[in-house]
Amino acid sequence: MKTRILACLLAAVMLLGATACGVGEKDKTDDEAKGTSASTGSESEGEEVYVPDIEKKNYEMEFNIATVHDKEMVIVEQTSGDTLLDSVYERAVNIKEHVGVDLVILDAGDWIQMPNNIITSVLSGDDTYQLGMTHVYQGLTDMVTANALYDYGELESVNLQAPYWATELMEEVRIEDKYLMGHSDFFLTDVHCIVFNKDLMQEHGMEEPYEMVRNKEWTLDKFIEMSSLVSADNGDGTWDNQDTYGLAGWGWVYLIDFVTSSDMKIVEKDENDNFVIAYNNHTEKMTELVDTIFDLYNADYTYFWKSTEQGNADVMVDFAKGNALFSFYNTSTLKNFRGEEIRFGILPYPMYDADQENYKTLNWSGMMVIPSVIEHPDMVSDVVELLGYYTAPVKTAYYEELLGAKLANAPEDAEMLELLWDTVVSDIGIVACAAERTMDNLTYLIPKICESGKNNYASYVKGNSRGAQRALDRVFGQEV
Repeated sequence: MKTRILACLLAAVMLLGATACGVGEKDKTDDEAKGTSASTGSESEGEEVYVPDIEKKNYEMEFNIATVHDKEMVIVEQTSGDTLLDSVYERAVNIKEHVGVDLVILDAGDWIQMPNNIITSVLSGDDTYQLGMTHVYQGLTDMVTANALYDYGELESVNLQAPYWATELMEEVRIEDKYLMGHSDFFLTDVHCIVFNKDLMQEHGMEEPYEMVRNKEWTLDKFIEMSSLVSADNGDGTWDNQDTYGLAGWGWVYLIDFVTSSDMKIVEKDENDNFVIAYNNHTEKMTELVDTIFDLYNADYTYFWKSTEQGNADVMVDFAKGNALFSFYNTSTLKNFRGEEIRFGILPYPMYDADQENYKTLNWSGMMVIPSVIEHPDMVSDVVELLGYYTAPVKTAYYEELLGAKLANAPEDAEMLELLWDTVVSDIGIVACAAERTMDNLTYLIPKICESGKNNYASYVKGNSRGAQRALDRVFGQEV
């Protein structure tokens, strides 16, 4: 893993040299590879960096991107001296020099309006947008049912085996034989993670769990065991958000991730490649998981605030002030710890048990979609591939922005960020969340059961499965 991080750093340096030499000017020797490899030298122990096989050309076109995410992570108009923003600017410059295309952000409205605007442009035959960066579920199924999305598998320059593509994530949301939803390093992954207070852990005589993660010993039982060792009343005799807990956090969306981290799905494919509710295929394990998280939610050493209380400082525990050993965070918000005194560490969600093959991290950042009416697929294909490739320096700078330190000064946490990105997957259960109320209920099954205070897993699943399956059949045109 450390070698991969070093390779990531070296890749950023190599891009300048690769550009100067004319990336991809060699003849293709492997139709599947669609690229070449360049050795990074002995410093990375022979690690090779993938280089896409895209010749220099001059399309003299604009590539229009619709997004409601942080626009400065997509396009920056000028250099500013900020390492992260300058790397975003340089990415656009490299693409302009490579294929003669200007990146442009078009205002397509909010989360709800953007997919509707893409659908409208497709239905009218207008090549308005070349790429949309969506919400994790808002409007995605609407674009699928409207046949508004282009298949990444039809893009000649795109090599989904290249290291900057989240291939496993895309495979999870493949519809029949089509990749209608994409994800590469260009869409800087935003996932949930577990943060821990290094000082509080030291005070309680515990070892930081990095080595456990590396040895695949970071399991749900271990997480709960460590959490249970910390709890302290502040002396007023009332247990509230001013006290100290082993685990504190928002008891809502973060709890969904335990399904994914336990190597299960909300929705999976059956033997006919149809999407089906997965809970019914893993009844025993899901029952045990729900029991475990329900007990954790209600334990004396944990503190969770309700779905409607997020943002209410009167009830939330402030992890940055040292009131919890563990908490849940979005990776994109880790930079908020800058200026705080807390020494924090980053961890993936734990594996269900030691028999699990690897960690699994649920994608929360959204998808990259291409409208089905693009007039210049060759241009779009080249640009989409180069967006992923030229993001290497952006990714390195982004890590440092999140950690508030150079990667060399925070190697363990940089390693954990790399692990999170390397293990990211999606779930049609998230993508189709808004398709039907019963589908929403099953996506949010664990947090809804925990917040209700009634562990009625079996009846809850039975009461929502039929309606949710009908929604899946309708959205994806499945035969019943």
